Amino acid sequence: MGFDNSNKRDVLIMVDFPNINKIKEIQKKYYDIADKIGPHIAVTFPFDSDISDEDLYEKLSKIAEKYKPFKITCRGVSTPAGEPDYRFLNVTENIDIIRSMSDEIYKSIIPGELEHRDKHNYVPHISLANMPLDEEIELDDTFEMTVDSLYVERIGSNDESIKLYDIRLME
Repeated sequence: MGFDNSNKRDVLIMVDFPNINKIKEIQKKYYDIADKIGPHIAVTFPFDSDISDEDLYEKLSKIAEKYKPFKITCRGVSTPAGEPDYRFLNVTENIDIIRSMSDEIYKSIIPGELEHRDKHNYVPHISLANMPLDEEIELDDTFEMTVDSLYVERIGSNDESIKLYDIRLME
């Protein structure tokens, strides 16, 4: 909403919980890019960089080698400060691993973007809504899965996700 992210890239964790349809139903109603990309956790915000897709792959692969697959749990809906139309599904287990990955990517690959991330108080989450709600979101479920890869996309001119590649975490 209101961001021009076309041709930017970002690094995501695509989520696929057994009960993912509950998230998708909420997003379909309240998340303006729900038809462009599936539920995900942003590890980086969309960024501009002169780094080639190939060099980005190499650098991200070196970072991914340091991490083993890990379990995440998401539970509870929150509203970020100053964003009354946004609702997030909270990551409640292993948020520190996601933050560590994000820190490493920003510091070693896109350091010019670190100030932007920190200004927006990065907290790993799944966006459920980014537009006015006609009712409060009720979601008491627990969502669990093992993260074994990072998803790298280029954002198209219509905000669609164009997959560049997946990068596997160290097994």
